[in-house]
Amino acid sequence: NMTSNIAVLVASCDKYQDLWKPFFTLFFRYWQDCPYPIYLGSNHYVYNDSRVKTILVGDDNDWSLGFRKMLEQIPYPYVILLLEDYLLKQRVDNDRIQSLAAYMKLKTAGVLRLFPCPGPDMPCADNPRVGEIRNGAEYRLSLQAAIWDRQVLLSLLRDGETPWQLEVLGSKRTNALNVPFLSVKRNNSHDYPIPYFCTAVVKGKWIPDAVELCKKEGISVDLNTRPLQTWYDRLKLFLGLAK
Repeated sequence: NMTSNIAVLVASCDKYQDLWKPFFTLFFRYWQDCPYPIYLGSNHYVYNDSRVKTILVGDDNDWSLGFRKMLEQIPYPYVILLLEDYLLKQRVDNDRIQSLAAYMKLKTAGVLRLFPCPGPDMPCADNPRVGEIRNGAEYRLSLQAAIWDRQVLLSLLRDGETPWQLEVLGSKRTNALNVPFLSVKRNNSHDYPIPYFCTAVVKGKWIPDAVELCKKEGISVDLNTRPLQTWYDRLKLFLGLAK
């Protein structure tokens, strides 16, 4: 039973506080029986909900340093990492999470990714639903939802890096670690342990499908605080012109 060894960390910052209400509304709708303590990392603002413990890390001058401070304040060996724009859309199965966490501990893995983006490269002979991410693979370190060994994740952080630099440069640093990196496998039914809308905000703007999801769920979205992505924004992203 891994329940007492795991915490959930929603890594965020003050400039994304307008996403907290949609995020946690869906979180507690679809994971109302979450057995783990839930932490929100931010700069100065606190989310007012007794079920959520806010970790304040000070000014948002260095993303990796702030992320380190969040992790250092969590007194659990394993962390389920989420970002504030991963909007849950179906019920989370606690038994499945527990089973994967136990398997991860058995394999002494550094991480077990719960959303296969990207997925594994090699199979695990003793688990048909899980695979291994090979050394040298791009985005071997990803900030998609995952169960992390907290100390392994801390060892991969370097102050001064952005989230994108951590994924690219941190992936290279994982090759020096003698621990497996695991991920659930892709499947045609998209049946993953934590079913969420992958990245609801891109370049600071709401993705239209994410706004539609919130509308369907009866959740209001403040488009005055954060605008909606336009077709022109999507075109610039497609052409690689977005800054």
